[in-house]
Amino acid sequence: MSPLERRSRSLLRAYPRWYRRQRGDEMLATLLEASQPGQRWPSARDARALIIGGLRVRATQDQRLTTAANLRLAAQLGAALALLTLVTGSLTAIFLIWVHAYTLSTGVAQSLVCGLLGLAVVVAAWFGSRSVVAVLAAATAAAAAWGYWGSDKALAILPAGLLIMLAVLVYLGERLPRSWLWLAGAWFGWNVLQALSVLEPLRFLYGPLAFVPWIILGLVVLWAFVDARPAMAMAVYIACMYVVSQLLSGVGYGWVVSPGLFVFAAAAVALASGSFWRLRRQAVI
Repeated sequence: MSPLERRSRSLLRAYPRWYRRQRGDEMLATLLEASQPGQRWPSARDARALIIGGLRVRATQDQRLTTAANLRLAAQLGAALALLTLVTGSLTAIFLIWVHAYTLSTGVAQSLVCGLLGLAVVVAAWFGSRSVVAVLAAATAAAAAWGYWGSDKALAILPAGLLIMLAVLVYLGERLPRSWLWLAGAWFGWNVLQALSVLEPLRFLYGPLAFVPWIILGLVVLWAFVDARPAMAMAVYIACMYVVSQLLSGVGYGWVVSPGLFVFAAAAVALASGSFWRLRRQAVI
């Protein structure tokens, strides 16, 4: 494979996989036929055309679904991101207890079970069957309710609600695109590193990690011009983790609402409104 062919194939990755399977060889052959003898890099014009063309094709992916179907997918992704945050908190806390960074406390076994089962539910949402997702979600919700109801109702109600929500949405038919795995992986990795940054060797990461969620949010907002569903998912995440969680905490600790709740609620509404408007323009009626 020549350097030109290898680099042209890399540029073709701007297109979705299904499009590359159908037309990738044809496009590559056209590029190579139009190249000059000894040319090692695609021309700037060809590179720009491929990237823009790939983004345009990707922008039509959600046009094959209705607005309702795309909203269900966005809600699935938002629930998956919220669950990843919760299970990461449980699993990293257990690790920190194990390395003696935290004081040993009760409920370690329940946290471990809930964390592992919750992580399995999120993975199954992408790769497992609907029945597997339903069984794992029911088991995890029961474990969370049994383990946390007496101590913190928010820790019981919120994950149980997210698990039921994810299982129902998966059962309704649409499955999460694997192209969204990068967002789940980045979110999971950020949560892990943020939790472990209390350890002495990783404390230098604490400051830079504060910017990571803003960078991810900025990326999904920009990506909304191509696909608005991840931005809608982030609105669902903000609503669940910063608004609903505070309201549920009031069940056990008194109805003291912090001003930050209204800020997060306004942010979720603004992001959801803009994403919904864009989604309606992209989706089939």
